[in-house]
Amino acid sequence: MTLYNLTGFQRDLLQAIAAIEDQPYGLALKDYLDERYADPINHSRLYQNLDTLIDQQLVTRDPIDDRTNAYTLTDAGQRQLTHYAETLHAVSPAISGPRS
Repeated sequence: MTLYNLTGFQRDLLQAIAAIEDQPYGLALKDYLDERYADPINHSRLYQNLDTLIDQQLVTRDPIDDRTNAYTLTDAGQRQLTHYAETLHAVSPAISGPRS
């Protein structure tokens, strides 16, 4: 599995999990993404994509309590996110154009 096989939303979920300092639980991830997307994130979309990332062994789900789960990146998920960040960094001069 490579990061490029994921949807943009799934890549954003990996980033959100990494960015949330406390326990990245479902509603915290939704709030994080709602701040970045023009339209509110549907709960079904959020949890279906989290399940996909779990199935692909990029994310784990651990219970916080009876109703809430925390999501964390696996080593494979962290490697994929790091690779994506390094790729973006490598092409950033081409994206930003000539500097004045």
